[in-house]
Amino acid sequence: MKELKTGYVAIVGKPNVGKSTLINTIMKRKVSIISYKPQTTRNQIKALYNDDSSSIMFIDTPGYHPSRNKLDERMNNEIKGSYKLADCTLLLIDLTRQIDDEDRGIIKIIRDFHADHVILVLTKSDIAKKNIENKYVDEIKRMINIDDVLTISSLKVFNITLLLEIIKKYLNKTRQPLQENEDDDNFVISELIREQIIFNTKKEVPYSTYVYVESKKFENNIFEINAVIAVEKESQKPIMLGKGGQMIKKIGTMARKELLNIYDCRINLKLFVKVEKNWRDRHIVEY
Repeated sequence: MKELKTGYVAIVGKPNVGKSTLINTIMKRKVSIISYKPQTTRNQIKALYNDDSSSIMFIDTPGYHPSRNKLDERMNNEIKGSYKLADCTLLLIDLTRQIDDEDRGIIKIIRDFHADHVILVLTKSDIAKKNIENKYVDEIKRMINIDDVLTISSLKVFNITLLLEIIKKYLNKTRQPLQENEDDDNFVISELIREQIIFNTKKEVPYSTYVYVESKKFENNIFEINAVIAVEKESQKPIMLGKGGQMIKKIGTMARKELLNIYDCRINLKLFVKVEKNWRDRHIVEY
């Protein structure tokens, strides 16, 4: 059996720095939901990348931000837990935004947990100012030791192949590829529905909701799915439903199209809206 480079890679950075876009570009398929709105990813998402010379488990973490409730604490703990698995860590810094306290908070965690082999990845080079990279590199290096630095653009697929080659320097040699756990259907379904909520609703509504699968059944090549969109306030329920039910219908139609890209069967998706107050402070965000 051929020798492979294998290992775990944590991807960390503040909200909207480009973690989800990077992992989806590497995998060449949708693994993590993407939005222009912050705090999109709520769970640690693992994606197994295989090529002829490597087997790499990427860990896409939620964005780090100040803790206000148990959901925030859980998301930040996902970041910390990533370092326990990781052979190297990708620290993503957005070239279009100033380094701020959120970035410094992540860097402090990397330092405190003695993360192995930190690769500084400067994102969004396609829309950043020209020749601005050195300013960011100098500031980051004053805070933490960096093993490698690379400027990328996930949207333009710039330097993605080179990033993979740099990562492989820090992986282990083995003859056994990593094994991917069977996909959690509930998680995939819930995330794709939540993505459409983020795209189609405004202001605080997307972040006052969570989605869970109430029931599902597969029979005769038909996947029957009943899912609940939980909101925090009674006033948010009519917003989610929309006039004459048009919003919930639109979310369901678009989510169903995304699900058809994953499941090779007919899909009957039914969505229900319920009010579940204070869900952020209860342990119900696991799928």
